[in-house]
Amino acid sequence: MKQKNNIIDGKILANLEFHTKLSLDQRKSHVNWFNRQNVEFQIIVFSEQRNQFFKLKNLNAEQDILSLAAFYLAIKYFYDKEQLLKSKNKTQSLNELGNLSKIERIKSKKQKPKPKLQMLLTMNSIIEQLHVDGYSSREIKLHLQNKYRKTISHTYLVNYIKEYIVGSKEESHV
Repeated sequence: MKQKNNIIDGKILANLEFHTKLSLDQRKSHVNWFNRQNVEFQIIVFSEQRNQFFKLKNLNAEQDILSLAAFYLAIKYFYDKEQLLKSKNKTQSLNELGNLSKIERIKSKKQKPKPKLQMLLTMNSIIEQLHVDGYSSREIKLHLQNKYRKTISHTYLVNYIKEYIVGSKEESHV
């Protein structure tokens, strides 16, 4: 948004509120709700954002707010669907209920934290450099254990290197 001396242009803000029909508090709560969803569900919301973007473009919305308004509308679309699912009034069609249950199934998938993977991802540059320098997985394991006091098996390191280091290099060359 265009800012002049830290003051948001009222015209842009009014235009955003007009196209999204969301107040500032609603936008904040919707974004917080979106932030709590798992990655698969967030991807679905972004694919819906494309649809909302073209709907707004056809309505001749201003270019300044087009992407942001589409994002808010996509979140609102799924937020409203969740509220409909939670409501006690289940008079919607079976097709609508089927779509909602698919969304709910995706949302219910828990992301299992993998502390070892997170630790290796934070040390990715170190592991990559050791791998490039010709260290074996056992030598990398010993280096991480001695220098950083991180205990990890060499087989887990081999799988990590294949997937995140060698795999990412192959993808970048394609």
